[in-house]
Amino acid sequence: MKNKENQLSSIIFVLFMGFGYPLIRFISRVFDPVNINAIMFLSGGTLFVIMSLIKFRQEFVKLGHNLWIIPRLFILAACTAANMYCFVAGMSKTSALAGSIFGLLSMPFSILMAAIFYSDERNKVKHFSFIAGSILAILGSLIFIFSGSHQSKHSSDFLFGILLLAGTVVVQAIQALVVKGTSKHIHSAIISSTTSLITGFFYLILSICTGKIIEILNAPFSKIAMVSGTGMYANFVGMVLTFYIIQTQGVVVLSILKFLIPPATAVIGYLLLQEPVLPLQILGGFGVLLGCLLALKPNMKKN
Repeated sequence: MKNKENQLSSIIFVLFMGFGYPLIRFISRVFDPVNINAIMFLSGGTLFVIMSLIKFRQEFVKLGHNLWIIPRLFILAACTAANMYCFVAGMSKTSALAGSIFGLLSMPFSILMAAIFYSDERNKVKHFSFIAGSILAILGSLIFIFSGSHQSKHSSDFLFGILLLAGTVVVQAIQALVVKGTSKHIHSAIISSTTSLITGFFYLILSICTGKIIEILNAPFSKIAMVSGTGMYANFVGMVLTFYIIQTQGVVVLSILKFLIPPATAVIGYLLLQEPVLPLQILGGFGVLLGCLLALKPNMKKN
């Protein structure tokens, strides 16, 4: 019975994550990225702060006794803001599949960055499989990028979008370093929910200061509700489902499941958004999948 529950939760995770990229790709056309992020983070952050207050109330008391953590939360919020701006703006100029491919690239790059500061992470990058896998992943991403650029009607926009998505890889690596140090002192659910809410307020202030808030004020309620629902959906998949998989099946299973997301994204993106997938992009995407899997293999064995 438990095996069936695990299999079902794994399928739901892959499908929900696969659907998430086309969904964000779709709403990226609705508003300016600043307004999209303001609505998404305020709605999702509010929902999960309430959930965290219910389930992890004592962690908030701990936060009150360790006020030095709060500046770290603001640093994480700044990283989250930069990451999501690059992500949403990048997806608007590329494709849902491109977003999921660069989501995979962030994993080995984050390990590489962490190795500079943490000795336990340093051992992971010494393996030949990590080096070979990282090189293969980079080559695969280059094939994916330039084949997509060659076929795109607006190649300059596509390449700029890819540059933005590459920015998310760097920002996520920095973010992971701060989270690694902060999670030793407070539960990750508190970190995620509070930084989401802070990020939402940051984008709201930015929207007001730049005058882009007019776009939201003049928008029909249906559009605002759609973006707000996407924010709650993204937080649910990114936090609740991810934590559940880690708790019930472990980090190794989660890592493997992440490699199934790009194929699911490609299929869903094609069905819902009619996004074409070129043969060379399939080849490049497969190179990224195989490269990341090879790079993470030693770490997955240890877990």
